[in-house]
Amino acid sequence: MEKKRKKYAMKILKLSNEKKVENYKNKLNILINFIKKTNCRNVVKVYGTLYEKIEENFKCFVLMELAQTDWEVEIKYRSKNQLFYSENELINIIKQLVQCYALLQKCNITHRDVKPQNILIINNLYKICDFGEAMITHGKNGFIHQPIRGSELYMSPILFDALNSHKRDIIHNTYKSDVFSLGMCIFFAATLTFQSLYDIREIKNMEVIGNVLGNYLYPHYSEDIVDILYKMLQVEEKKRPDFIQLERMINF
Repeated sequence: MEKKRKKYAMKILKLSNEKKVENYKNKLNILINFIKKTNCRNVVKVYGTLYEKIEENFKCFVLMELAQTDWEVEIKYRSKNQLFYSENELINIIKQLVQCYALLQKCNITHRDVKPQNILIINNLYKICDFGEAMITHGKNGFIHQPIRGSELYMSPILFDALNSHKRDIIHNTYKSDVFSLGMCIFFAATLTFQSLYDIREIKNMEVIGNVLGNYLYPHYSEDIVDILYKMLQVEEKKRPDFIQLERMINF
């Protein structure tokens, strides 16, 4: 009987110079070394890379796990068909992702571009991918002074405000910024509408944010879900947990 052949994905990137090639290699090594060290099942596996110079430009070929879809595509499909996640489904997703990001934090790795497009779905596992903005924090407790990174809709308030003030960089706790971004992803998944994100994007008052969360979530989810999102979406960075703290808080 012929064995079923395993399928893989090939990611191809065009890079304009050697500096960008080295930068991408360094980012990819963060992912590869993390997988070797932890064998974490919620990070996409990379099987090999190849770099090729074509005239003055470069191409990078990355052989990796083949996903069924990414989280944004799944959420949009569910939105179109009004297929809300069940309480248990959403809890399972939250646990998978928080535990994985907490493990990254324990290894001093911050992702810096948390959004549904960067989370792949492979056999019901939600896997973090695209480490193009990732960095090692070198034991700085998450505080960095770096150029602003991330996707605007999912940015933490301190990054969003800095971006709107035309600042290029800012000191912030990058793990707590990623917690906020993941909270926005989960809120999007729970509500199946981008409108929910816009409804709290520029709000600074946590009482108002709590009311918005409740109005959207209580028809479908318990107080436990609302409470964990309320913690993740704290406007003030110092009041928001990082992933290690958040992992300890999740008791559902």
